Amino acid sequence: MAEIKREPATAGELFFSAWEAYKKRALPILAVILVGTGIIGSLAVVMALFAGLGGALMIHSEIDRSWIILLTGISSMLMLITAITGLWLHTVLLIIIIDENPGVNEAFRRGWRYLRSMAWVTAIFSGLIVTGLLCGILPGILFMVWFSFSFYILLEEDRKGMDALLASMAYVRGNWWNTFGRLTAVWLPFMLIGIIPFAGMLFSIFLYPFLLLFMADVYHDLKASRGGAEIPAGPGTRILLWGIAAVGLILPVIALIGALLALLNGSSPWFEEAGYPY
Repeated sequence: MAEIKREPATAGELFFSAWEAYKKRALPILAVILVGTGIIGSLAVVMALFAGLGGALMIHSEIDRSWIILLTGISSMLMLITAITGLWLHTVLLIIIIDENPGVNEAFRRGWRYLRSMAWVTAIFSGLIVTGLLCGILPGILFMVWFSFSFYILLEEDRKGMDALLASMAYVRGNWWNTFGRLTAVWLPFMLIGIIPFAGMLFSIFLYPFLLLFMADVYHDLKASRGGAEIPAGPGTRILLWGIAAVGLILPVIALIGALLALLNGSSPWFEEAGYPY
């Protein structure tokens, strides 16, 4: 295991460093935010219209089943497009956060090239966090701090898949409490601002890049203080993490299917009169 080379920077030092970086990169950051807000907002409106129309049709027994299937398919496709677009825009923003001079166009191109790898790391990360939270708040927080820097590692070090998460865990090892304290220093105010009606949501959109910049500085500080990340040897850690991630990915899918079946069961006159069991 790599030894710590120097003491980590304080939250205050990282705060001012992130703020200076935000001021220098404000234009490309705001450009991505505005483009992303417009695209995601438009997709969300169209998706809501199709979903609402589909829901309205389902309560009428005289509607042909093919229309409901068509609208459901369109709504599902729009949800998928929205998710992919959101992930792409988030990747573009992270590239601008990590690279001081990428240019907006270049950031979009690089974001597209990394999209599949980012989706894979996001899936593993989400599975781990979901399982952790299902086990309790403390395991969820433990995992969140361990694996928070996986996306930065993917884009800067080109470590893909589980390697990115293991590298993040290696950077944090031996410095968990300090990392937790520094992240909490910005996470907590960000969450408190976010719960303010309307204004909080608006502020959060523009504060989110600062949060990403702060986390990037924490990642770089951990990387410098440790002198590099050594991936834990042996398959045991990987097998354990894959199992935890699989549980977190499978259980929500099962819950979603169950919820859809419960919603359809007896809730629509069309399904009852058509003789469908659910």
